[in-house]
Amino acid sequence: MKVLVSFLIFMTSSLCCYSQSSVMGAPRPSAALLASFNDIISIGELIKSVKEGNAGIKKIAERSGYAFRGRYHDPELNDFYYEDVYYKNCMVAADGSPIKYGKGNSSVLIAGSVGFGSFVSIRVYNKRAYNYIKSELRNKFHFKTAEVDGKWATLKKGNVVVDVSVDGNAYCFTFYIK
Repeated sequence: MKVLVSFLIFMTSSLCCYSQSSVMGAPRPSAALLASFNDIISIGELIKSVKEGNAGIKKIAERSGYAFRGRYHDPELNDFYYEDVYYKNCMVAADGSPIKYGKGNSSVLIAGSVGFGSFVSIRVYNKRAYNYIKSELRNKFHFKTAEVDGKWATLKKGNVVVDVSVDGNAYCFTFYIK
C-alpha cells in the first residue's frame, strides 16, 4: 500500500511540475543536452543474435550503420579464436581499438568465437552511452546483477550473460550464453 501511495504522489508531483513548467514557459533543455542513442545498435537484436550463436550479426550491424573493419585473429591464441570487428562514428585499428573518434556515440562491435562459444561485445566511449545501455539491460530487458568484482559486473537473465567492464574511456558490454 505504501508503494502505491508513494507512486501516486510521485506521479501527481511530476504532472504538476510538468504542467507548471509548460504554462510558465520554463526553459527547455537544448537538443545537445538531450541524449540521442539512435546511433547505437539495438540491444534487443544483439541479445537475439547471441542466443542464436551470432546468427545474422553482420546484417544487424550493417543495418545499424556499422562498417566492417575485418576479421582479427590474435596470433597468441588458438585457431578457434577470432573476432569480426565493426565500428561506427570512429576509426579503429585491426584489433578494434579506436584510433579517432567521430561525432555521435562512437562504438565498436566485436562478434567472435572463443573456447566456450560465440560472443558479441559492444564498446562505447562516453559515460552517457554506457548508462543508456546499462539502463536498457536492467529496465527494459530485466537483467539482474549476478556478481560484482572490482571494475567488472556480471548481469544475467536466463542463460544470457553480460559482462560489464570499464577500461579507461572504454565501457564494454560482452554478451554470451552460459
